[in-house]
Amino acid sequence: MAGNVFDFMKLWTQSDAESERKIRKLLLEGLDKIVQEQSDVLSRIKVGEAVAVPVVRWLEEWGYPSRITAQLSGATMTFSGFLFGKAIDAESVKKVIREGTILERPTDGVQAKVTSVDGLEATVAAYGNTVLSDDAAAVKWDIITEVWSDYRDAADPRSLDRIFREVGTQIHAETFEIPKTRKNTKYEVVRDEVQHQTQALLEKLRRQLAYAVLRSRPYHDGSNFVYGNKTEEPTMCGICTWPVITQAELPNPAVYVNKNGQPLTKADLDELAKNLWLDEYANYNSGQWWIVCHPLTHQYIHDFDIAYRRMDKDDRDVGFFVDTFDAKVGKSFNILADRYIRPDVLILVNFDKFYYGYFNQDKLDRKEIPTQGRYQRWLISFQTYGVVARNPRSNIGMIYGLPTSG
Repeated sequence: MAGNVFDFMKLWTQSDAESERKIRKLLLEGLDKIVQEQSDVLSRIKVGEAVAVPVVRWLEEWGYPSRITAQLSGATMTFSGFLFGKAIDAESVKKVIREGTILERPTDGVQAKVTSVDGLEATVAAYGNTVLSDDAAAVKWDIITEVWSDYRDAADPRSLDRIFREVGTQIHAETFEIPKTRKNTKYEVVRDEVQHQTQALLEKLRRQLAYAVLRSRPYHDGSNFVYGNKTEEPTMCGICTWPVITQAELPNPAVYVNKNGQPLTKADLDELAKNLWLDEYANYNSGQWWIVCHPLTHQYIHDFDIAYRRMDKDDRDVGFFVDTFDAKVGKSFNILADRYIRPDVLILVNFDKFYYGYFNQDKLDRKEIPTQGRYQRWLISFQTYGVVARNPRSNIGMIYGLPTSG
C-alpha cells in the first residue's frame, strides 16, 4: 500500500460507499504495514492468516537428542536427568538407547558400546580401542551411532510423542468523543479534529500492539496459563513469555540466564549463543536470527572490547554504533534495540519461527456509537492472536535481570 496514515485518515472520516469499500478492501490491510514499519520488532515478525477460534493450537514434538546424561561405574552405565522434556524413565530411554548404541564421553574420547539395557541402566563394553574409566558424577555422553549388520533384526522400534501448544486472542480497543463545537472549530495546528484525535488513538493502539507482541502474558490461574474463552478477558502470549513457558517445563539456566542486576558482558552473549546451539539444538544456518534488547542494554554492547578497537579518524563524527555481534560459535547476529522490550531483558530469537495474526474479520474496526447530545462517539478496535512459536526451545534464548538504568 502506498501512502501513509494521513491518506488513511482521509478515507476514515468519510462515510460514502466508495470510502467504505476502500477501507474494507485496501486500507485495513495497508494499515498493518504502516504499523509494522513504525516498530522495529513488528516489522520482522510475520503476520499469519486470520483465525476464527479463541485458541490457536498446534502440535510440537521433542526431537531425538544427541546427548544423554549418564554415570559410568565399571561396566554399568546409569542414566539420569531429562529426556523429551520430562524426567528420564525406562520408556524414554528405549527411544534413545538400545543394544548396539555407541556412546562417547566428549571430555576424553572414551567410547562405550551398549550390550544390554534394563530400565535406567545399561551394560556397556569398551569400544574403538578405548579403555573405560569411571565417572565421578553424572556427565553428558554423546550418542554417536549404532552398530548394525546385514543379519540383525529390527527390534525396539522408536517413535516420538507430541504435545499441544496454544495461544489465545486479545482485544485491543479505544474510544473517543468529540463535541460539535470543537469539531467545527478551526485551530492553527489542527485542521481536522476528528482526524487528529483518531490518528492519536491509532498511534496509541500501535504501541499497545507492540507491547503485547513482545511482553503480553496469558491469564494465569495460579497453576497454569489460561487461554481463550476459559477466561472472560483473555490476553495473548508475547515473544518474551515463551522462555518462561518452556523453562517451566524443563529448566535450563544456560539458555535462561539470570544476571541478578549485573551488567551484560560479551561472554554472556557468547555463552547464550553456544548453549542454545549445544543444549537446545538451535540451527543458526537457517532463519532470521536477531539479538533484541532495550536501548539501555545496547549501551553495554557498544562498549564491548572498546580498548581493542581501531577506529579511523573522522573529524565530523563522534562515537560509534554496534549493530552486529560476532559470536565465538562462528555466527554473526544482528542487534535490534527496541524501546518496547523490557529494559532488564535480552533475547536471541529466530523471527522465522514466530508470528501473530488477527481474529477472523476483526483486523481493524471502527464504529460510531449513537449519542443523545451534541457530540460524536467512536470505537476503534481489533483482535489479535499469538504469538505462535514453532519449536520455541530451539528458537529463543533469554538473559534477564539486567540493569535498568544507564
